[in-house]
Amino acid sequence: MASIEVPRPKESYQAGIPSVHQTLKQHLENATAALLFKNFDACIEHCENGLGRVKLCTDLENFSPKDYTEQLSVLAVQAYAEKNTWQEVLPFVQKVYGDIEHSPAAVIQLCLLLFAKLQDYPQCQALANIWLRNHDNYKDPEYPQIVDIYVQHVMFPWKLHSLVPAFLDTCHGLDGSQRQQMMQDYGVIIEKEVKSSSEGNVGNQTALGRDVSDTDKSEPEGVWAYIRRMSRLLFQRIQPYSLTAIISVAFIILAFLSLRFNKGFKVQSYCCGND
Repeated sequence: MASIEVPRPKESYQAGIPSVHQTLKQHLENATAALLFKNFDACIEHCENGLGRVKLCTDLENFSPKDYTEQLSVLAVQAYAEKNTWQEVLPFVQKVYGDIEHSPAAVIQLCLLLFAKLQDYPQCQALANIWLRNHDNYKDPEYPQIVDIYVQHVMFPWKLHSLVPAFLDTCHGLDGSQRQQMMQDYGVIIEKEVKSSSEGNVGNQTALGRDVSDTDKSEPEGVWAYIRRMSRLLFQRIQPYSLTAIISVAFIILAFLSLRFNKGFKVQSYCCGND
């Protein structure tokens, strides 16, 4: 289906605020129409033209560029996302606002949702940390919503449930009641994940026990060969990326070594001589 050509706005060179508003509204309308008709390149072009016009009018008295800049930026980010040229989003935002932490909440929301959809969670983490820790954003009415988007669309899919309470404590733009309400809302999800993780660990340990019992049926072997064999079995069953896994590995190895020595390991071969 051929894209529908959207006419560009006719620039008004009349002096005064009304003509500026009229021109910028025309840019917004054309950018919105282009986005609806999936003419994404035209949408971005209208947004850039409108943003350029905003910069020329910043010195005008009683003219506030904030709303126009935000609306045009949101439309452009959506167009980049629809074009699947997500790598151009952050350079565009930085070009408009200079720094990520100074961009409005609506733009950060779109960026977080975009990169979360791409499962680029480290990028989401970087964006959230930069924006949420900027003191100027603490009083933004959308601050709690940014926190909520990050928790639900980044931390939960990234399996960082146990870190949510500590993360909320670092969000100084939340007051006590907001933080408490969020923890109540997230509590059920976190509890289910922790329970599921615990049941998975129990299942792994049970399966490990079966493997270890099978090794007991084999012929006696040296202590260090036995340790190597046990380590391979343990790390096949447990992902060695958590403190719990490491402690479990150490505890089970020590327990089995103790049992083996109590049963009478022949350690004479490791000594300097025989009695």
